[in-house]
Amino acid sequence: MRLVIGQSLLVLMVSTLALAQSTPAAQETRKLEVGDPAVDGTFLKPYKNAWKVVYAFPGKEPFLVGMWTDELKDETVGGRKLLKRMQTADYAKYGLMTTYVNVFDPKTMAPVMQEFKRSDTGEFAHREFERATVKYNRKSTEQAAPDIGELKLQTPIFDYNGGMFGVLLAALPLQEGLKGTLPTLSEDRDELEWVTFSVGKQELVEAGPGKQVMAWPVDTVANYANQSHSIFWVTKEAPYVIKLVTIIPGGKWVTVTLSMI
Repeated sequence: MRLVIGQSLLVLMVSTLALAQSTPAAQETRKLEVGDPAVDGTFLKPYKNAWKVVYAFPGKEPFLVGMWTDELKDETVGGRKLLKRMQTADYAKYGLMTTYVNVFDPKTMAPVMQEFKRSDTGEFAHREFERATVKYNRKSTEQAAPDIGELKLQTPIFDYNGGMFGVLLAALPLQEGLKGTLPTLSEDRDELEWVTFSVGKQELVEAGPGKQVMAWPVDTVANYANQSHSIFWVTKEAPYVIKLVTIIPGGKWVTVTLSMI
């Protein structure tokens, strides 16, 4: 009896030890900064993608707002082999368009240049990144003339808020249970902000009419004024960002869904 109990305890101890050794990495909250080898986008290849944009308000039928297009292509700047991401959100129902352009180093996912434009208000921004320094030329709705200046942040950043979004997430060491933070520039303030993310279990998700792929759901939270959070379904194969659901509780609660077409 003692031998049986001893063997059982030994098996339990070995199993517990194996579990403890296999799960911490998945449960640990990791602080991923620019230059961390775990963030690597060298696998990224050129692609073209498009999603339909659907809004859903509580108690009302979802409705089509417009289309969002996305393209990634090779770019060479000063002899450096980079990637350029171009996105256009055409909100036809509301008569406005926004465009994002991001040039970045796929090896580190560090940003090099970013541009943003909004058609209805005339807002625009042009930013150039050099480690923790951000040079900008921008104009908001209220401004009569562009604002030109320079920011010096505490640490180099990823350009998550500036348009990289799900493509940046695809470059993470994706695995179920991974949790972490990423440094980025605040969407509406000249300061450093940390985006938190958590990776769920891979699941089948629609990837256009009649097609499904396995993708990781990555839940992200940034310090947005509208208190929104987004779930991106991403893969390691083009076009990388398959689906996006953003929940905006601020003001009139709305769920925004981007699905491949």
